[in-house]
Amino acid sequence: MATMERPRPAAAPGAVPQVAAATLVADPAAGAVTVAEAPAPAVVAATAPPEPARVVEAAASAPARRATMLTAQERREANMFAELYSILITTEHLEGAFVRGVISNEEYERNCMQILAQFKTLQNGLRDRCPDIRAFIREQGLHCPLAEERLLGTGVAATALFAHGTSTTAGKESLACFKASEGFITLSDALKLNLTAVDELLPLVRDLQASIIGIPNLPPLAGIDRIASWLVTLNGMRASEQLSEGQCRQLGMDVEQAYTALKNWLQEKT
Repeated sequence: MATMERPRPAAAPGAVPQVAAATLVADPAAGAVTVAEAPAPAVVAATAPPEPARVVEAAASAPARRATMLTAQERREANMFAELYSILITTEHLEGAFVRGVISNEEYERNCMQILAQFKTLQNGLRDRCPDIRAFIREQGLHCPLAEERLLGTGVAATALFAHGTSTTAGKESLACFKASEGFITLSDALKLNLTAVDELLPLVRDLQASIIGIPNLPPLAGIDRIASWLVTLNGMRASEQLSEGQCRQLGMDVEQAYTALKNWLQEKT
């Protein structure tokens, strides 16, 4: 009995067929050919890969975030903190430009005085929300030592603390010395009249310091630097505050010492 094999038809699309053979059996005695079917192979259905998740559908299924609504008061406070941040950065760049000498003394002093006035106003407005400006600087990760010294340290322009003139005529020098003497006398009289309020003494000390640094070629006289120190002290106090009795006596002594040193220097020059 001879056998023949033939392949089975291809499986339907989408299925992976397993090849199996059908056996043909020839029986000479019976004069017939019978077909012996092999067991049907298992058809493994092709499984489509899962459809990837779509970003849009995932976003749609996620809970939507609600926009933070600020009140009018909160918006004002946020704007004030932003202004404080910008003032710190601006002051740091201004001080750096002054140190490098890329701007004139007049331009520096004009811009510095404006920034100081803005900072004082803003500091008063944020006194309750931000009592410590240095803590705010650390929280924001800022590194602005020059701005800290100018805004929170001296409180006045560098040109108001140090003399910056070296050449002038004799007439201008005499006028500068006269203005300084006038400032010493005015401040001394105010202290003798028991003026102790900061808003009364600060303008007098500021004018005196401005006249002192206006004197060209002024050597470091005894007590002269104390006037600049008092300017920094008064500038850091509130206008409504008053000097104590001990502070007034110390200020009066410093004024007399500096005035005496200035007069002795002028006498030595003549």
